Amino acid sequence: MAERETWTTSEFGASHEGAVGVLLADGTVPAAVFFDAGSSGGGASVTQWSVYDGRPGYGPRAGTLRAVCSCGWTGEERPLAWKEIGEEELATAGVGVADSCMQDWDTHTADVDTSAVALPQPVTDLLEQLESEIEKLAKTSPLLP
Repeated sequence: MAERETWTTSEFGASHEGAVGVLLADGTVPAAVFFDAGSSGGGASVTQWSVYDGRPGYGPRAGTLRAVCSCGWTGEERPLAWKEIGEEELATAGVGVADSCMQDWDTHTADVDTSAVALPQPVTDLLEQLESEIEKLAKTSPLLP
């Protein structure tokens, strides 16, 4: 799995995990960038928006940033002004655009929160009882090979 900064809420957790997504100028999502750690054969695959600045050893140049969510939602495409960015590193020059993406995702999770339907209390009680029984079982039963 590729590394990148993500956001979650305590209420929705991984079901609405957000991040800054990258689109290239042609509208495609770029592959993860692999940073080789040297002759040991190790390294990291990264999809953090800031690595897509077109510099040697980094990813291709991002055309736009947008918020993305694990539920499939995507935010407004926010173009990067490369003429203004010039030679400045994207990690610095693109912070304002990335912050706008985070605000878009915050709005998305607020919308999800207002449209979410609460479970009826009897269902919540049953789920809590099930969780308790599974925990008891895990503590008292041996693991099967």
